[in-house]
Amino acid sequence: MKLTNPFKLIITIFITELAGGIGSLFTFSIPTWYATLAKPALNPPNWVFAPVWTTLFLLMGLAAFLIWKEGLDKKEVKIALAVFLGQLILNSLWSFIFFGWHNPGAAFLELIILWLAILATILTFYKVSRPAAYLLIPYIFWVTFAGYLNFSIWRLAVADVTPTPNIACTMKAKICPDGSAVGRGGLNCEFAPCPANPSPADNYLWKTITDQGSGQSYQYPETLLTKYLHPLTWPPQIQVIADKPFTCLETGSEIMAGGKTAKRLVDNRTYCVTSAAEGAAGSTYTDYAYAFPKKGMTMIFTFTIQTVQCANYDEPQKTACENERQSFDLDSVIDRMANTIE
Repeated sequence: MKLTNPFKLIITIFITELAGGIGSLFTFSIPTWYATLAKPALNPPNWVFAPVWTTLFLLMGLAAFLIWKEGLDKKEVKIALAVFLGQLILNSLWSFIFFGWHNPGAAFLELIILWLAILATILTFYKVSRPAAYLLIPYIFWVTFAGYLNFSIWRLAVADVTPTPNIACTMKAKICPDGSAVGRGGLNCEFAPCPANPSPADNYLWKTITDQGSGQSYQYPETLLTKYLHPLTWPPQIQVIADKPFTCLETGSEIMAGGKTAKRLVDNRTYCVTSAAEGAAGSTYTDYAYAFPKKGMTMIFTFTIQTVQCANYDEPQKTACENERQSFDLDSVIDRMANTIE
């Protein structure tokens, strides 16, 4: 069957965007591991990458279409498309090495190979269709810039590493005055610091609120007693779904559209937690939705947390920030709130 040009265009764009989607599956570590890395001065905010790469993959698809429509019976067309598919595979592989494997050094070496593959693609495309080659110019410029970012992050990470012996600490926890728990860490297995104590006027009390939208009343902590985690929409809003049984479909990634949904068990109670993160101005902003069964209905707490990137601080603030992030138990806070619903 002979394919029409519009159908060829759809196929090439689908393949390139699919390659981008596969690569994005490994970027789940952006709000966790990647957020803690030291960044170079020209590092753009995280939200920039998705629209840029979507546009570049679209241009790649258009370029591949211009080559394909010249006819697969031509040897130079087959060679050009084979080289193109090779660089597409290398593109997805870089995401796995950098974000999935957490190895900026190996990722930079792979990026050099990718850059050469893109250059080879442009040269082979140029022999078949000059417009197709020109469409890949923004791509190689962006990968060049990505190489600068990759190399800088690798260099900064190497400079920041100080060898430490492997320490295995016990899993005992210390209960802080606000009811939260902190674990042991560091060379001496010392307990992480408790969250800053509130003033005596706070009396460590939780407040009661009635959600205007749902009419449900519950208790909440007026402050999370954290220094580097800041609730932006607090107290949480609560949604009630009366005609739908509680279910949880685990899917997605925290940085993709729609976020990541995962099932969590807190003190033998099941929660379906959806989180969607976006980085900007040295912080990660995460939208949370905690769904849970209550009174024969499904209820959902929704709120936003701002998490400061610990790598932005010098010592000892950096360590304090990392300890707070590791010890803070958001699930337990939400579980306690859910249990106060009247």
